Amino acid sequence: MLTRSINTLRLGLKNLYQLNHIKSFHNATVAHKAQVMNDESSYVVKTDRIYKPTYTIEFDRIGEVLLYSCDPHKHLTIFLKYPYILYETAIPLSVYLWFKNPLDIAWYWNNLFIYAPSFLWIPRMWYWRSLQYKIQRLSLLRGGKILKIETNTLANDKNTYWVETYQFHPLTADFTQFDDRDNADYLTEEGQLKYELACQLDHIQELGTTVQDEVIYFMKEGIVHHPELFEAATKGYVVDTSNFVINTAHNIRAFEGHHNQ
Repeated sequence: MLTRSINTLRLGLKNLYQLNHIKSFHNATVAHKAQVMNDESSYVVKTDRIYKPTYTIEFDRIGEVLLYSCDPHKHLTIFLKYPYILYETAIPLSVYLWFKNPLDIAWYWNNLFIYAPSFLWIPRMWYWRSLQYKIQRLSLLRGGKILKIETNTLANDKNTYWVETYQFHPLTADFTQFDDRDNADYLTEEGQLKYELACQLDHIQELGTTVQDEVIYFMKEGIVHHPELFEAATKGYVVDTSNFVINTAHNIRAFEGHHNQ
């Protein structure tokens, strides 16, 4: 009985000590600085880049309007892509040179041929991973400040990103430098893309990790559904969505999980 009482008292004192004790002053300092920064009015990003559409925006049942859509994998060369196919054709040759050693070189140099196939496929993996930055769908959310980006990997994994419009910076046609943000001309008279449009984003959260200065691509073969809104959004303008209607038709976004909800 006495032992149980002593253990209960010790446990209570231990919990009381931990509640009043800061285990890491570094974490406490970082948290305090973050709180001060969030409390400051200057932390709010203000912008005068506001675009007023010339027509009434029609949102769907969940408050989105589709600006751009494309099926990138239908218009891309996936497997027989040069020069990656050239690297991989050297794999059988490397195995043959290692096994037969026709050059009659020392074994420690000859072993390089068996190591080579382990690296020759890496460029293709980089290329396949880059395909996930080919945009499949771009939607503007009600409020005009947030864009919903949808992509698809070769494994049919669907990725969704939400990005603010001010983070968009269009690049030139050769992807080498920033284009004039206000005077960039990448749409035809019909409202479709003249060339594959690349935009650099200040920040994008990929798989829970924030990535800076990432470049995304809008393929020329895609369809621009609302050229006026698409151009304004990709140039970093906040779209004024005060003039809008909601389409409540039952055929909107059919065959999806949240249809008619």
